[in-house]
Amino acid sequence: MMQKQRSLADLFGTQGPPENRPPAPPGFAPPPPALVQHIYESLPDPPTKAAPTLNLLSGVESVRTQLHRFSASVYFSYSAMPGKLFLRKEVFYPREKFNHPYILNLLCEQIMRDTYCDTCVRISREERRKMKDLLTSFHVGTSVSLVQDDTMKKRIVMAARDNWENYFTRLFPVNGDTSGDTQVLGVSHRGLRLLKVARASGINPKHLILLRSYSYAELLSVKLRSADMVEFSLKEEQLQLQSNRAVQITAMVRLFHQELVEGSDHVIALKSFETVDKSLLNFRKGDIIKLLPIDGLKPGWCFGSIGGRSGLFPTDITQPSAPPDYHHVHLDRRDERRKSMRAPAPRPTSHNGSAQPSRDGSVLGSARSVQGSEMNDVQTFLMTEFAMKYFRDAATSMEGRGFLDGGRNFSEMVQYTEVPVQESLILYADPDLNNLAVQAFMSVMQFMGDQPLGNHKSEEDCVSHVMMLGKEKEFLRDEIYCQVIKQTTNNTHRQSCTRGWRLLNLVTGFFPCSGTLYPYVTQLLQNISQDPSHPYQELSQYCKENLFRSLIHGGRRHVPSQVEMEAILAGRSSRRFPIKLPGGVDFPCKIRSFSVALEVVEELCTEMGIQDLSEVNEFSIHASRDQEGMVRPIHPDEYLFDFLLDDGSIFLSFHRVMWTHPLHFDNDLYLEFHFQQVLGDYLDGKLLLPSGGANTVQQMAELAVLQHLAQGLTQEPSVPELKEYLPRQERGSTNLEQIHSISLRERTTMLSLSPHDAKARFLECLSSLPLFGSNIFLAQKASHRSCPSPCLVAVNQQEVLFCHPKTQERAFVIPLVEVQSLSLVKPKQDKKVPGVEIKYGNPGRPKNITVHLKQAKELCHIVAVIMEKLVQPPINSSVSSRN
Repeated sequence: MMQKQRSLADLFGTQGPPENRPPAPPGFAPPPPALVQHIYESLPDPPTKAAPTLNLLSGVESVRTQLHRFSASVYFSYSAMPGKLFLRKEVFYPREKFNHPYILNLLCEQIMRDTYCDTCVRISREERRKMKDLLTSFHVGTSVSLVQDDTMKKRIVMAARDNWENYFTRLFPVNGDTSGDTQVLGVSHRGLRLLKVARASGINPKHLILLRSYSYAELLSVKLRSADMVEFSLKEEQLQLQSNRAVQITAMVRLFHQELVEGSDHVIALKSFETVDKSLLNFRKGDIIKLLPIDGLKPGWCFGSIGGRSGLFPTDITQPSAPPDYHHVHLDRRDERRKSMRAPAPRPTSHNGSAQPSRDGSVLGSARSVQGSEMNDVQTFLMTEFAMKYFRDAATSMEGRGFLDGGRNFSEMVQYTEVPVQESLILYADPDLNNLAVQAFMSVMQFMGDQPLGNHKSEEDCVSHVMMLGKEKEFLRDEIYCQVIKQTTNNTHRQSCTRGWRLLNLVTGFFPCSGTLYPYVTQLLQNISQDPSHPYQELSQYCKENLFRSLIHGGRRHVPSQVEMEAILAGRSSRRFPIKLPGGVDFPCKIRSFSVALEVVEELCTEMGIQDLSEVNEFSIHASRDQEGMVRPIHPDEYLFDFLLDDGSIFLSFHRVMWTHPLHFDNDLYLEFHFQQVLGDYLDGKLLLPSGGANTVQQMAELAVLQHLAQGLTQEPSVPELKEYLPRQERGSTNLEQIHSISLRERTTMLSLSPHDAKARFLECLSSLPLFGSNIFLAQKASHRSCPSPCLVAVNQQEVLFCHPKTQERAFVIPLVEVQSLSLVKPKQDKKVPGVEIKYGNPGRPKNITVHLKQAKELCHIVAVIMEKLVQPPINSSVSSRN
């Protein structure tokens, strides 16, 4: 290496005179030649194998490197490197800015790459899905080169920084907490997170589970107990963690904590302080107190406020603290709450007790007294209690319990105002959130008519702005809830109040609030919905149902279209929409703007006499596009209006995707539904009769007669009619005359069958076939050597089966429990068909097979829907990201 680099060193090295070497030091005289020869002869022979050595460049130990300044000029590098080095942004420094275009571009590229790659364990399924939706709303593809606007790039980066809990976090392997489950400690600019690495059964790769989180405001100190032991002193506990990275953990946490404490105007109580003196502030150990300026303070005393109370307190029982983060109050409970909400529980019901609300969204209070919009004392107190804990005005109050500056009552914090706010209602430590909150409040007032609209700004623009803020900034959602509730409380302007309630109806359905605010909002809506004299009683019930749905299902993915937005804001929140049943029959259903697929499935199953919830889970709604023929199964927790377009190009259909429960024929709609779905598969050639010569001809003739009788026809079927009763590949068969003659003979023995009995017998005949109850696709090819080309792919609740298309003989089988992940493979050329890559087998060393077919996305989602119904929690893959 030194020889190869010598020419470069001569070329670019510093030219100078040759070095003057000092003379050799005096030493002993050399030994006589005879002695030297004797020493050489006594040495053993050299080993046949060279000893291992570490080749180092001379003087490398003394080299001190530094970051080289970026240059666009000529540089030298190694060629044909066997690997690649990727530079990643791992953590954000507290209060770090990223305004440089070059850094912003790198951050955006990293986020977009990880969004469309399923190997990043730091991103959850839901976080990845929401980021894909955000990028879709920006109309950008998968490459950062398509994002030309730096403002849009910053929005993408801020959405990832604020909404992805573990992404910008340094992960350390640890153990030793009291629960014994902690495997990873996450340190970020927001705090500490105790995590566990888990892998769910089925199609769910490795992911992180949150056990507990702490904000820096809860941290008193961090100490290095030993080389592999770090101790955190928290306001409520002592946490000791063992790790071989204890030194690095201590240094990083201490650095971040000191940065946040510096310049903070908050202190944390080391001891409780109680007194009867009203001029002094009472608090408990661990309380965080905001310092307030006051003249004439004596040494050793401070003045501050907490929970709407203010007063003096001694400084020796407090220490400086990081500013409290409102978001952290609910972050450590969010996963647990959602997990409990996904457990079987009754869904919100309407006034008449039905599972699906049957009322329209019109507001009945337009002719009633506006005075009914005023909250009673209990309702006002509920939101006032929240405001006293978390609002900015309460935290900075100077006049003691119950009053704000100027003698205003605390209840005024949650009541209507005609003046735009200058700061956020909730006390945010992030100045960016504070500025966005002010913009959101202005949009709320402009939509309600309390402020004039800006130039070229419509009411729909105001609503879209509020919705997008809540979508991009999850930490801003509680602020938006509080703003709308504030503007609908004690609002004496009828039109303004009505618009505010319609906006609240939209907000509650589009995204949920946090677990901290949830009990206050639900109690408020509950009280109003039970008050018959309240003009917005019915609308409050809608809001409560929407909020419950959004907590369970996550809220709408996409901002409502302009047509839907206009309908909602006009009070029309539902519409009759036809659901296509097998056979082409339309079944009209009343779908609300925030109805999820599960609700419509349950309504249809109720009509078919299905009461068992486990059997209900075997059905699914599919969305199809007329022009492209694309079919997309809708997951149970997805909102139907997220798939419907204003041009009517999308239609919804109802199918059975699993067949675990036995068939029963006591309901006419149930029988007709299953008959038509199985008949369609049979006529399309997806259900082949066993090949057996005359026996096969006999079965086709019997099935043809049953189809004829199922239509209520008693006359003999003609040959053209008979052809329509045969599978597609048999309609040109040479056995057509033979089948016709047999069918005439069989007809005489079946004339006594009613259409109901004929349909039931038809299903019984086909239920014995091997592929009955499977979702069958025709693939052009599969990468496994045992699979023919083309081949049939059949998916059911047990397996993914690859069969010969003409004989339906099994070629290859993947048990469904062994499927690890699914991903779509886009075609490299326009004329090529897409593919599906299935990874299966050992999670550590999975095998993979690629299947190429036109219905690639439908196949992916069919497998995902079945896995979600059979395996909990929901799957985590590119499919479950729900493109």
